[in-house]
Amino acid sequence: MSAVLEVRGLRKSFDDFTAVAGIDLALPEGGITAVIGPNGAGKTTFINLLSGKLVPDEGRVVFAGADVTRLPPSARVRVGMARTFQITNVFPLLSVEENVAVPVLARAGLALEPRRRVDAFDDAHAQVRRLLETVGLAARASDAAGALSHGDRRLLEIAMALASEPRLLLLDEPTAGMGAAERDRVLAQVRALAARSSLTILLVEHDMEVVFGLAARIVVLHQGRVIADGAPQQIRDDRRVREIYLGDADVVPPPGEAAAQTGAPLLEVRHLDAGYGLAHVLHDVSFTVARGEIVALLGRNGVGKTTALRSLSGLNAPWRGSAIELAGRPVAGEPPERLAALGVSYVPDDRRIFADLSAAENLRVAMLALRRERTRWTRQRIEKIFPPLATLWDRKGRHLSGGEQKMLAIARALTTDPSLLLLDEPSEGLSPLIVRILADALAHIRSEGVTVLLADQNLMFARAVADRALVMERGRLVHVASRADLAGNDPALQRLLAV
Repeated sequence: MSAVLEVRGLRKSFDDFTAVAGIDLALPEGGITAVIGPNGAGKTTFINLLSGKLVPDEGRVVFAGADVTRLPPSARVRVGMARTFQITNVFPLLSVEENVAVPVLARAGLALEPRRRVDAFDDAHAQVRRLLETVGLAARASDAAGALSHGDRRLLEIAMALASEPRLLLLDEPTAGMGAAERDRVLAQVRALAARSSLTILLVEHDMEVVFGLAARIVVLHQGRVIADGAPQQIRDDRRVREIYLGDADVVPPPGEAAAQTGAPLLEVRHLDAGYGLAHVLHDVSFTVARGEIVALLGRNGVGKTTALRSLSGLNAPWRGSAIELAGRPVAGEPPERLAALGVSYVPDDRRIFADLSAAENLRVAMLALRRERTRWTRQRIEKIFPPLATLWDRKGRHLSGGEQKMLAIARALTTDPSLLLLDEPSEGLSPLIVRILADALAHIRSEGVTVLLADQNLMFARAVADRALVMERGRLVHVASRADLAGNDPALQRLLAV
């Protein structure tokens, strides 16, 4: 069977970071293929290259026998490729029917007929109705799109994508932010859509239950490369896949025998709910972190770890009813600059180093923002915990490796003299040497009185550094692992973190 999509030697870099490092892939017509991988694997960059949002540095994208590598997104839609996005894109003030009419009329060359209703065009109106029936929204045709639930908006976006009559449909996290009932309904519609047509579906998804329940073939990306490609059971049994989701036992040293002394609660989180728009990401999350603890927030991609840290740092406003206390002070909804002044410092997974500033200048940014002249985390103290930085202070941020940028980002966060350090995916994409340095550094940071809450999906790293772990699944806290559980072979951890 000939391939409807062929990708040959696809590469894409951003400054010194290679996001896609030579992907080859062929999709035959029909069926559902899923692309999975840990954070930073290159999934979003890959789908952006396929849809034309990005242009590759090297390689080719061939669709239906034609080279579309340099075509813009609009041209790819015209030749038969369509896409949905992580964040739903619909017209909230138009009715459900009118939303689908927009791409239907555009395809028919009638997009510039704004004064006429869609039902004035018999063929177009019939097609809109068929598309709404296909995704199960025919009964909501006259409702405003803004009144739809999150799951129904996803289905509406799929109907809009289908209006271009594609041969290939790219679905980017179609169930993100959904409850169980909505997720099951959307999955049933996607499954039915694939079964009754020759449409080829390429799915990027974090929810492993969704992936293994939908896809006949799974492609695993890691550090911009395909490391596994096969049927679901093959992927479950693949040693390399298990390693990238659970971590490599050889990367980090074994944990110490005992946790450090901890004190009264520093951070108390009660009934935390949060999300983005209609996407309800965190559901009634409650936990405490004691002074002097290192706590790992574990879970697969997309379970809400980053949203939790962003909510704690003030970058994402918690929803009404959520309570967050720092050293007994209510801080839910406080802006990030206020929380930074109170002692909360956040290091995002993408580091956010200023490319045109030197390492030394990057280090001073946080102090300047808080208008502080002194910090106990001097350059000399930082060099003790991150020795590679000692020779890099004059180097521009853009010329630092990923590991060097990670060390610098953590060092910069320390210059605010935090009581609580929030780290998002600190071990992601780092070499074994840098991971070892980071594990040792966290022990030293804790010994200096800094409490650490880190979000990661690397079980082996958590074993090396954490006093205990909080495990999330689908936006909820579902398991608590003690230090002994982390050191042992806790079956719940294996089940919740492996593919």
